[in-house]
Amino acid sequence: MVFIFYAFAILSLAVSTAAVYMTLIQSFPVQWSYYHYFIRKPFTWAVLVAGVIGTLLMSWQIDGLPLWTFPPLILMALAVVLAHRMHQENAFKAVDFPAMANNPLKLPLQDNMELAVIEYNGVTKAYPLDYVIHHHIINDRFEDKLVALTYCAMCHSIIPFDVTDIGPLFVGSFKNANMIVADKKTKTFFQQASCESVIGKLHPFTLTMIPFQVLTWSEVKKLNPCPKVVRVTKQDFKAFELPVKGLWKKVIANGLTPGLSSKNRDNTFSPQTHVVGITDKIANPQVVYLKDELLKQGVVNNEELGVVLVAVNGSVLGFKSSVEEKPVSIEPGANSTLCDTKSGTVWDVRGKFIKGEIESNLVPVAISDEYWFSWKLFNPGSKLVHCK
Repeated sequence: MVFIFYAFAILSLAVSTAAVYMTLIQSFPVQWSYYHYFIRKPFTWAVLVAGVIGTLLMSWQIDGLPLWTFPPLILMALAVVLAHRMHQENAFKAVDFPAMANNPLKLPLQDNMELAVIEYNGVTKAYPLDYVIHHHIINDRFEDKLVALTYCAMCHSIIPFDVTDIGPLFVGSFKNANMIVADKKTKTFFQQASCESVIGKLHPFTLTMIPFQVLTWSEVKKLNPCPKVVRVTKQDFKAFELPVKGLWKKVIANGLTPGLSSKNRDNTFSPQTHVVGITDKIANPQVVYLKDELLKQGVVNNEELGVVLVAVNGSVLGFKSSVEEKPVSIEPGANSTLCDTKSGTVWDVRGKFIKGEIESNLVPVAISDEYWFSWKLFNPGSKLVHCK
């Protein structure tokens, strides 16, 4: 009987912590993480309740308290606690419908902080990435549309999705060093980087990406009008940590990719090399650049795709190189503006018309600023282009 109690206690602990080791060991299929999501709580609770009932029955039979059951019961109770807390859903708790600041200029934002700026359905909102990283997912309303801004810290993959039809997302798991997102209604699992469903009631299903830009606060606060900015405090900008304290610093310092072995990743460059890939459908196959080369070059015109990439204050922006079928030659202008050297037309850093001959906005192109290992894993057929 002692063996049975301890065996179930150890099994319960293994189930309660499986969300961690199934993420770190690549050989575990993501489908196992999916089923584990549903069984971990019922299983650990069932083991604990059975242990308590067994102890009470033995107490009644021997007319005394079997003290040897207490250690395994404590382990069973610990397993219940871990089943609730040791899961990515709780470690990176998604935020639903955050409040916007009444006066963004009074927020504790530093000029070099990066913000994801989303303009969708007639609404423009901005979210500091140093805030988003702690939650990985921000679900927010854009009038009658619902958008989930997702940010996988491990691969620096930032993607907003239109989830109006399926509802808010949460962190379901991690696989191949990339976040698995899930919808709250059906619990369908999606690979964030590929946008494709993996398993669940909605499978097969593809999430719909929406355009966005990453800009520093020094650029965002110059915009007229200034977009709505999520209300944050200094506490929201605490140093990012994984559930195991100090682990994140080791990951960054050593270029690790937990959950993805070195033999299964492209090692042409170090894993955390920043690249900028064109994810817009106009690129087939997709095209990727080294971010450092883009920043050094300043402006890169891809004539084949009709796309121009512009570096502004550490960020890279993508636009079509024509407006209303008229070709434009975009260059950075004064006061963080963009200008057409041919017509003299001036736009703000987001491509909004300010003055000039071409009275239209620039057309943004979807791009992704992420780590090399992630881009190459989920876009294996992409073409690396070096700046000239």
